[in-house]
Amino acid sequence: MSTIGSLASTLLNAILPANPLTGNKTTNNVANAPTTSVTQPPDVGQLSSFAQLAGTLQQLEQSNPAQFAQVTQQISTNLQTAAQTASANGNTAAATQLNQLAKDFSTASGTGQLPNLQDLAQALGGHHHHRYGGAEAVGTSTASTGTATDPTTDPATIIRNALASAGVGVTVG
Repeated sequence: MSTIGSLASTLLNAILPANPLTGNKTTNNVANAPTTSVTQPPDVGQLSSFAQLAGTLQQLEQSNPAQFAQVTQQISTNLQTAAQTASANGNTAAATQLNQLAKDFSTASGTGQLPNLQDLAQALGGHHHHRYGGAEAVGTSTASTGTATDPTTDPATIIRNALASAGVGVTVG
């Protein structure tokens, strides 16, 4: 399987919900379709943001392993700081998620491998980016409660900012 095909498969497995009866990932194959409930597909904006970040990280991993290690360590540090902010603001769920992502990125820095894509997909899936006037409103994501999220604790913003600071542009796929 090609690298792109492998990444696509990994991305789909990270975002597709598991069948509650079998634990297997659901597919569009009618013969294997679950007979219990229908799951809603991920928001296109969430998938797009996730795919862009994962693709950019993979390109960096392959093209410049040394820079990949530096950038993923910086992302880990920034996520730890965001987790402290979330905790100080009383948002323990966000703090837990940010700490897990920080560990994933720290591990990625040490191993030279992509961080846990499932954790990344879940973190990005919890935020809904809205568009205003045709441009994405960075840092104005909303949680399921509908209240504005602090941009300093938004994982997508943290990762994009660290990549941008390192001179790595997020590829739009």
